[in-house]
Amino acid sequence: MLWHIAKKDFLSNIISARFIVGFILCLFLIPFSNVINLDDYNDQVRLYQLDRDNAEQAMKQVRVYSMLRPEIVKAPEPLSVFCRGIRPNVGNRIKIWLGEKPLFAEGKSAVQDNPFLGAFFSMDFITIVIIIMSLLAFIFSYDICPREKEDGTLKMQLSNSISRAKIIAGKVTGIFLTLLPILIFCYLLGSLIILFSTDISFSAHDWGRVILLFLASILYLSIFIFIGLFISTRIKSSITSVIVCLFFWVFFVFIVPNLSVYLAENFIQVQSRETLNSSIKELEKEFNTKSRDYSKSLEKPDWWMNWYSSSDKDGGLECYGCSKSYFEWYRLSKMFSEPLRIDYADKKWAFQQAYLESLERQRKFAEQISWISPSAMFRSIAASLCQTDSHWHQRFMDQARAYRATFVRFLQDKNMFASYRYFTAQEPASFMTADELVRRRTGEEFKSMAELDAWSAKQNDWRLSFKKLAKVAIPGEKPEDHNYLDISDVPVFQPQNEFLFGGLSSVLIQIGIIFIGCVLLFYFSFLAFIKYDVR
Repeated sequence: MLWHIAKKDFLSNIISARFIVGFILCLFLIPFSNVINLDDYNDQVRLYQLDRDNAEQAMKQVRVYSMLRPEIVKAPEPLSVFCRGIRPNVGNRIKIWLGEKPLFAEGKSAVQDNPFLGAFFSMDFITIVIIIMSLLAFIFSYDICPREKEDGTLKMQLSNSISRAKIIAGKVTGIFLTLLPILIFCYLLGSLIILFSTDISFSAHDWGRVILLFLASILYLSIFIFIGLFISTRIKSSITSVIVCLFFWVFFVFIVPNLSVYLAENFIQVQSRETLNSSIKELEKEFNTKSRDYSKSLEKPDWWMNWYSSSDKDGGLECYGCSKSYFEWYRLSKMFSEPLRIDYADKKWAFQQAYLESLERQRKFAEQISWISPSAMFRSIAASLCQTDSHWHQRFMDQARAYRATFVRFLQDKNMFASYRYFTAQEPASFMTADELVRRRTGEEFKSMAELDAWSAKQNDWRLSFKKLAKVAIPGEKPEDHNYLDISDVPVFQPQNEFLFGGLSSVLIQIGIIFIGCVLLFYFSFLAFIKYDVR
């Protein structure tokens, strides 16, 4: 008898206008969403390939180790075509510095030719499932009892020897038989578009997660069916029931996700970025003072000049054409400053970590508030399964920080901070004193630095001395005279991939909550239906 009730409801549902409208909406929105998100993914891939090639090229065009700063570029996640998660809001590039651990990724993970179009509404596959399937679940479940009561069919069914348990179970089964084909159609259509696309390919691991996402979608559909069932068994009028269902639909799908963010921002305070930057600047000032004081304590070189010099903010230095004592001054300075720079990166990290922890507390608070809504919870599940949630981004950042530690150890193991190779490609055997440099560069016109200085003082124009020094070029005093570094032994960043069920601990908790919610809603609906007045 249960099957007959389910079959009757199923047949009447699939010829109804609400089923046809729902099916047409999915038929239009799913391909549209997949095409848009596939195009977005292709833009991400092109951006990734460009950034990766630029990073690799930059690594290959380095002559000294102090300028060797690897850059990590994160590949786009193929499953983002189903759920974009936080991906559009975070960067995809991390530069490895000695003086600071990575705090946030830089760059853009999404490309848009016109940035002003970012204000227009866009949806991914999961957003469509969240909106359409929850609405259809309410549309087909809000009037299970009131409509049957108003039509008199419920009273007629109960006049036979059919238990109320079989009736309510049959009607719920009928709704599932109606909506599951639509949900299956959505996933099949989305999967076929991806299968026939030449611009993206899923691994077995990715398809496994798509299957898990589909199973989670069934559970999401179930919770809204049971919410509608519970409302239907508590309300006598179809009109009142649909109004209440629409209120809960708007509340769960739209209000709660935005309200959770608002509450988190107002009740969980985070350290301001300005305060963090101020603390970082104070440490940098302290570091610069110590480095400068140490450099001043060293024996002064015989000539404060180099023929070529280039530097950056992270202690990077490339110089050529210095005197022998100036090269030594540089070496001793770097031998002190670079280990100190790394130590101060750890001190900065204490402030940066506190800042990140405050952001994480705010995020977790918003997430926990959003668990009031099955829609927000399902979106969180989908982002985790598609590897586009905060967990996966933080995991990438942790791997980048671990790689920085590996890179630092590489430089330390090679004792690079105490080496001339750290800041110059010139061979130490070619280093000369200031007097020797003056004799070579002036073509023996001046025999010593003192002689050149005396001549320059009489000219009252210091620029003339540089003309004299440029008279004879010395090989090896320009960057072009030297080969690029052999970086074959430099550690390479290798992202660590988890197995199919990796990183799903929070997902299991949320799935468990939704499942328990389904069981409780059905139980209370059944109790209410037992006492339902069909008169």
